[in-house]
Formats: sequence, structure tokens, C-alpha cells
Amino acid sequence: MKSKNNSWFLLALVVLAGCSSSKTIPYASKWNAPFSYVDEVKPDGKDQVSRLAYGIINDDHYLYMTMTTRDPATIQKILGNGLKVSFSPEGQKKDSYSLLFPVVMKEDRKALRRIDTDLPNSLGLGLLIDSYNKEAVWKDKQGQRFINLVEADGSIKSHISMDKNGELTQQMAIPFSLLAMNTRESSLLGVSIKIDGASSSQSGFSPRIGIGLGGGIGMGGGMGVGIGTGSGYGSRYGANDRGVDIRLEVQLARGNG
Repeated sequence: MKSKNNSWFLLALVVLAGCSSSKTIPYASKWNAPFSYVDEVKPDGKDQVSRLAYGIINDDHYLYMTMTTRDPATIQKILGNGLKVSFSPEGQKKDSYSLLFPVVMKEDRKALRRIDTDLPNSLGLGLLIDSYNKEAVWKDKQGQRFINLVEADGSIKSHISMDKNGELTQQMAIPFSLLAMNTRESSLLGVSIKIDGASSSQSGFSPRIGIGLGGGIGMGGGMGVGIGTGSGYGSRYGANDRGVDIRLEVQLARGNG
């Protein structure tokens, strides 16, 4: 009986460990020199499980993030489910603000299964990424809403790309004004980077702007693009289905002024 009780105790510990939140990692942001902006963000942190590298800089008005990875399983999850970055300003409710990007349509998810991933610059993948760079979903205290990334309105900026070597890069710029945050008064910001597992179907958004690959409806009227027969993006890396959950406590940089 004692052995049986010990087994139940060990099982409970395993379950609790699986449900526990990720460890929060301290991170020191760098100051954004004048006019350098997001191009100067050099990823200097890395999650060893997902192989996702990240870097953060800031000035008095914006937080700039760059995330890169060459890991096929992580790329699959980002392109198939999107990447969500949540923000927790000091003294405010945890994860009060978040940006979901890219926003994945059901048609795009189906098309991913037919894209030949041996060709990172293939026409199908290029069209998919172009469609992703049109909209994102922003959540704040008023709820969540779509934001247009094509029309520059001076607020949130977000962009995803893949180079010829198969490295996926996501960049974003978030104004502190949208976080109700004054960096001269508060210098700590919680940042959470989450990517759902490959089999997740959590994303149910239907962007108003987009190109529906594999028969979807695009930009208001019928741009259906057929993709060639690849071996399938999802099937090759389906064994690694763990989600990504990176939690950072960011110490914001301050200027000399």
C-alpha cells in the first residue's frame, strides 16, 4: 500500500510540474540610439528548447523586439498558429496587453500542409508570409481588435520574413502609450512570448485582409492561389508538438537625457 501511495504522490508531482508556469528570466533592454530603430535589435537571448532567439531595445516612446529561429518545428508552429507576445507593465494586471501575429486563417493552415519546406523562398511560402504582414490582433483593456499593418499610422508595427537560409525573423515595435506606461516613472516590464503546439487549433480568427492559399478568399474577392504538392510542412515535424512559453522581466534602458 505504501508503494502505491508513493506512486500516486510522484504522479501528482509530475502533473503539477507540467502545469507550473515557465521560469521568469531577467533581461536588460538596450537603449535605442537615435534613428537606429528596430534594425539595430540584435537577438542576445535564446530559448534552448525552441531555439528562438530574442532581442529587445527601447527608447522613451517605443519597445522594439526581434525574434529569430531556424528550428523547423518552431517555424512550423509560428506559421501555423501565430506567435503571441503579452505585456505586463509594472503595477498593472498581468498580461493586460498582447499582440497576436501572424494571424492565421484556416485556409492558410491547410495550405501549409502542401508547401514544400525544402524551398524557403518558394512562391507558396512567399505569398503566405506576404498575407501575414497585413494584419495583427491587438488586445488591451478594451478587448481585442484587428489592426492594419499596411497603413502606417504611427502606432504598432509588426513584420515577419524568411531569408534564403530558412531563418524566420519577426520584428515588432510597440508604443509605450498603448501600454499606459511612462518609462521615466517605471522601468520594469513583463514580456511573455507564447507559441502554441503544432496541432493546436486555438486560432479562430478570420482576418479581413489576406490571401487565402489553397482556395481561400483573399482581399475582398477571390484570390485563390493553389500551392504545389510538397511533402507537407506539418507532417515532417509533428513529433515535436510542445508549445513555447518564454517569460521575461525586462529592465528598460534609460537615455542620458
